[in-house]
Amino acid sequence: MLRQIIRYLWNNRRHNWWIMLELIVIVIVSWMVIDPLFVLNYNRSIPDGYEADGLYRLQLMQNPEDTVSNLADDYRLIMQKIRALPFVDAATCVLRDAYPSSPGMNANNIAMDTTVITTTYIPFFRNEDFFRTWRFRSATDEKWETLENLEVPDDGIILSEDAAATLSGGKDIIGKTVREPYDNGLSYRVVALVKPFKMRNGMQPCAVRLLPFVGEIPEWGFNGMRIFIRSKEGISEANFIEEFLQWADANLTQGSLVLQDFLPFHEIQKASDLEKGVTNEIRSKYILAIFFLFNLLLAVSGTFWMNTCARHEEIGIRLSYGASPMKIQWMLLGEGMVLTTIAVLLGCFIYFQWAYMEGLYTFGDLFSYDRKMVMASASYLPGRFGLHFTVVSLLVYGLMTLVTCLGVYVPAQNISTISPVEALKDE
Repeated sequence: MLRQIIRYLWNNRRHNWWIMLELIVIVIVSWMVIDPLFVLNYNRSIPDGYEADGLYRLQLMQNPEDTVSNLADDYRLIMQKIRALPFVDAATCVLRDAYPSSPGMNANNIAMDTTVITTTYIPFFRNEDFFRTWRFRSATDEKWETLENLEVPDDGIILSEDAAATLSGGKDIIGKTVREPYDNGLSYRVVALVKPFKMRNGMQPCAVRLLPFVGEIPEWGFNGMRIFIRSKEGISEANFIEEFLQWADANLTQGSLVLQDFLPFHEIQKASDLEKGVTNEIRSKYILAIFFLFNLLLAVSGTFWMNTCARHEEIGIRLSYGASPMKIQWMLLGEGMVLTTIAVLLGCFIYFQWAYMEGLYTFGDLFSYDRKMVMASASYLPGRFGLHFTVVSLLVYGLMTLVTCLGVYVPAQNISTISPVEALKDE
């Protein structure tokens, strides 16, 4: 049957040429629509790398009416009271924007030998429940307890697994020295690796380094101070918020540090997605996809529908010679699939030329300008060009197959069941 289908398509190549051009254009547009949706949904499916459930952010501000109390003493007392609460598992302080889904980002370069990469960095306070609160996982055994119990020296550094792989070329980096690549830059000894985690909810994990903060909290650190709190297991969000706010009303309305706001972490993630454009990007891409798919369904299905319906006489002749309705349906579907397959191959080949020069859609690469970071993100499918292109091409092919079959099957079923006399009555 395949040989017969190819012969028919070749004999009618003038007519099929316009259908082929239409399909190729639709394939290219389909690529432009499906690729962003694929990447955005893939990024959102990547685990956060920490436990967002049960995590809350307490933000404090300096009390302008209190000019007597000591900021450091009040901070220590507040932390003691929070950790003593029966519904609190752990609490830790972070400095300004040094946490996932924060409004800003701390980023600079780090080097090993001749390799330089851009990383975001997070300072943390030792013996302050940092890893117990966030639940970042050790790359060694995937347990947060390993990092929480680790003695990190002043010159120690904890690197994310992807950053370490990029710097060392995949070799063991524990105990090795990395440095800041500028004059009088500091050097650090790698003491542990952490599993990759996402600094932005809708993006891929990026290279991160965690540094112990040496010394007391600076005065600027008390301005808009952020304390992250983890609730104990089994406590619902509504109950935790209610009980904590009752405690805050009694304890965080006086002194040098007072309550500014208190939010569950998933609200922080949602606000970050909105601010950084993730939410708008997803909405706009879905709206575009829905509009395009609707028009695609009408265009492709309509083309094949009209093409199939116009072949009443031919189908009547085949039926008069004993062809079965099922064989005719498979023949018409086969013709549509051959045209679609050729169009997808040609359309993807044309799009490949552009993608090879400009790159595929990569929303979520924080350091896309740093070509070294391509190596770090290659462990994720959107960062692997060949696999990325293949997967999206298969999605495009699946979509084109679906609408082609829809446009061919219904009219093919109708005309393959009519009598030869009815089909040939006008001849």
